[in-house]
Parts: sequence; C-alpha cells; structure tokens
Amino acid sequence: MKKLFTIAIFLIAIWPTVFAQGYISGDLELRNDYYVKDSTIGASGTNHYDDLKSSADSWLSLNYTNEDWGFRTGVRLDMFLNSRFHNPNDDAYTDFGVGRWFIEKDFHKLTLTGGHFYDQFGSGITFRAFENRFLGIDNAIFGVRAKYEFNDNWFAKAFVGVRKNRLSFYKPIIKGINAEGYIPLGDKVSLTPGAAIVNRTIDEESMSIIANVINSYELADRFVPKYNTYLFSLYNRLNVGNFTWFIEGAFKTREAINDPLNRSVVDPLFVVYADKPGNIVYTSLTYSKKGFGITGQFKRTDNFQFRTSPEDNETLINGALNFIPPTNRQNSLRLPARYQPASQEIEETAFSLDGTFTPKKGITFNFSFSEIHRNTIDLETYAADNLFREIYFDNEWKISKKVKSLLGIQFVQYNQEFYEGPANLPTDVQVFSPFIELTYKIDRKKSIRFEGQYQSAQRDFGQWLYALVEFNVAPKFSLSVSDMWNFKPGPNKSSKNEHYYSVYTSYTEGPHRFFISYVRQVEGIVCTGGICRLEPAFNGVRAGLNTSF
Repeated sequence: MKKLFTIAIFLIAIWPTVFAQGYISGDLELRNDYYVKDSTIGASGTNHYDDLKSSADSWLSLNYTNEDWGFRTGVRLDMFLNSRFHNPNDDAYTDFGVGRWFIEKDFHKLTLTGGHFYDQFGSGITFRAFENRFLGIDNAIFGVRAKYEFNDNWFAKAFVGVRKNRLSFYKPIIKGINAEGYIPLGDKVSLTPGAAIVNRTIDEESMSIIANVINSYELADRFVPKYNTYLFSLYNRLNVGNFTWFIEGAFKTREAINDPLNRSVVDPLFVVYADKPGNIVYTSLTYSKKGFGITGQFKRTDNFQFRTSPEDNETLINGALNFIPPTNRQNSLRLPARYQPASQEIEETAFSLDGTFTPKKGITFNFSFSEIHRNTIDLETYAADNLFREIYFDNEWKISKKVKSLLGIQFVQYNQEFYEGPANLPTDVQVFSPFIELTYKIDRKKSIRFEGQYQSAQRDFGQWLYALVEFNVAPKFSLSVSDMWNFKPGPNKSSKNEHYYSVYTSYTEGPHRFFISYVRQVEGIVCTGGICRLEPAFNGVRAGLNTSF
C-alpha cells in the first residue's frame, strides 16, 4: 500500500512536466438496449425479455501521444452489463475490465509495440487482427510486435502473442512475420510485393479435446493432429497507368480442421475433424479513368480455415485469425442487404464484375454482377450448384441543385440452406428488389431524404415494402421514421403479415453525439465485408452516446 501511495505521488508530481510535452486524446461509446416482449415476431422467451429488461455496453479509451519522443500509449475500459452484444443468441453476459492497453515506442527505424494491437498481412488472408463493434468482433493480439523500416520503400514486421477473447485470451500462441516493399519502375509503373509467414501452436488443453474426438472415430478415419500449423503467402500489387492488378496466393499446412461439409465418419450432430492442408488465391483487376471504372475479382478457397483452434465452439466469428475478402457487392440499403453471403473457409469459388460510368457531371450509372459456387463445378448442373448470384444496377442523378435521386434494381439467387444451416431451408431463394431514394435540400443545412424499397422473396419471407423519411439539420440534428412491412408472407415459418417500424433521432454537439430509437426488427443475417452473424428479432428502445476528446 505504501509503494502504491509513493508511485501515485510521483505520478502526480511529474504529470505536468511529462504530459505537457505531448497530448491526450480519447473517446467514449455507450449503448443501452431496453427490451419489450413481442412474441408475435419472436422477441421473447429469453432472460432479456422475460426478466432483465435492459442491457448496457460501453468502451472508454484514453491515449497519450508524444511525437517528440516517438512514444504512444493507451488504455481502454470495456464494460458489458447483461449484454447480448457478442452473441445475441447467448444468455446475458456481464463483465468489465481493461479491454485494451498498449505501449509503443520508435527507436530510429525500429518501432516496438507491447500489449494489445491490431494489424494485417497483405489482404488479411494469412493474418488479420481487427475490431468491428457492429458485429461484436474484437480479435486484437496481446503480445509484442516489432516493425523495422529499411528505407522509405521497404519494411518488415514480426509479432508473437495470443488472441483476445472478450476480456480474456485464447491459449494457442500466434507468431508471424511480414515483409513488404515498393518498387517504382517508371512514371506510371510500380510494384508493391510482399510475403508473410504465420504459425499457430495449439495448447495442451485444446489438443486434448481434439484428440478425444478423433479417438472416437473408426480406426480408418483416425489421424494424428498436429500442434503447429504454418501459413505462407505471396502477394503483389502492380500499377500500370490506369490499371491496378492485385494478386495473393496462400498455402496452409495440414491440420485438423472443423469441416461442416464432411459429416460421413460420425453422426451429423457431432463435430467432424478432417486432416487437410489448405490454399487460397484472390485477385482483382481494376481499370479507372475520369468518368469510368471497372473492377473484376476472383477467389478460390480450399480448406483455408484458420482459427485459434478447430474446436467446435470456435465457429462463425469466434476465434478467427484471418480474413477472407468478399467478392460480392456490399449493399447498405435495408432490403437489398437482407441476403448477403458470408465468405467461406472450406470451399468457395467466386467472381464478380463491378463498373461505374459517369457520362456527364451529376449522372452516374453503377453495375455489379457476382457469383459464388462450390469448387467442383459441373457444367451440366451449373445453375443448380450455384450458391449465390447477384445482378445489381443503379443510377445516381443530381436533378438540380436541390434534388438528387438514386434509382436501382437488384436480383439475387441465394442458397439459404447452405448459408444459414437448417436442412429444411430452401436451396434456391430468388429475390427481386427495386428501390428509389430521393433527397431534397431545403437550404444550406436542412434536407429531407426518402427511401422506398420493394422485395419479393417468394420461397422465404414473401413480399416486403420498406419506406423511410429522414429530416436532417446538418451537422446537429437528424430524425427518421421507417416501416418494413411483410405484407404478403411466404412459406418461412417466421413470416407473418407484420410491420417492423422504427423511429430514430440523434443530436450532435461538437464531438458529442446522442441518439435514441425505437426499433422493431425482423430476424435475419447481418453482414459487413463478408463477415456475417444471425441477428434475432428485436423489439425495444436503443439509446447511446458517442464522444471524443
């Protein structure tokens, strides 16, 4: 106690001297949910609706930076009270503590980091540690990292640590090294090559669980699982005038993967481990000039599952150590975003083509086509084996100084059984979604925006209408009212003639933003950047605060 008192007095004494040479920054995010039982849409039967009635999640960060010293440090307090944030289908989760802390120092060309950090190698295929609070993801690495800049064009970095798991850690150890450079070959030609190696070593407890499952198999199906898995990747970005070509290929050594597509050796209800290596190739080619741009993408994934452990509870977004880029369009409008495919780790062949054309100022046309298949493609059953197909077109038109519009249409073919799991779901949901958006600028600060959308998904929820009206006073005030109406239900057991309405308002004062909304939300898959999770039905009030300093 005496030592702590002495340290506190010392810090108070040196605070004005030390911190006067740098600056302090931080931010606070606070979310509150209040639950209203609504059995007609499935928002009931959990402890949140029946007993707890509310939950809260918050993140408070404090950072100190001193550029003269090349020194940075920070700490973040995470609090989850009766939360269902990380996994909405779980029971209430309550915990609080230090969710992140780090210390970073520059030593000439060398930068050392200790604590929690986020990073990425290449496109993220071999390693990506990132945060996405909207999806409940915070997979920071806790350990040490070193980055050395050989010159302005070349660097290398390496790390060792463990992956964060909410307010604790997964036990397997992760190590990685990455080198990247820039090679100018002329005024309009350059290369950006890179290479990465990542190693994961499974802990004894996880290996014991895996070995026990494998030992329950028939002798012919058993194998010896390995403690160490290695990933190797090479990538390069080539710029030639208006063209940009990126390609990355990666290989993963043999390991016990949790293979949901291989259920032959045991009962389908149990986890199945398969002893397989993995590989992936991802490439994109872009041509862009004033008024015109086009991008093509291709990806083939084969058994490239990479998590802290292949245990059965580490599925979906749990325990992921890498990121497989999506090739399909990332839609943001409410109904066109309902059917989105998650990037697949075990088996996926995907390609897409996206184009934009601006014939004159104020008029832009956008087009997108994407298709996803299993890796074994039989031309005779090509259409039947399709997992996902999307055709999308829209037109953005600035009609006048006060009025602009967005008019578009989307067609989707979606294998719901494959992406959402239960065997009784349809394999071919065909979705048709026209939409319109109008924005009227009343004056320099005030505007009104309207969204109108229709969707037909006959083998799932049936037919929808969605409308939203939003009033904005930039940059301080926003108010919106919307309704999503399942007016002609389909065969889906959750499909009913229901209105899913919401009212939202926010107020911004300087760096502070307050919001409150009433939401009645249908169950569905929510995706961001190819990462998806199931959001259950919700009825209630959401309120929060975002601020920075």
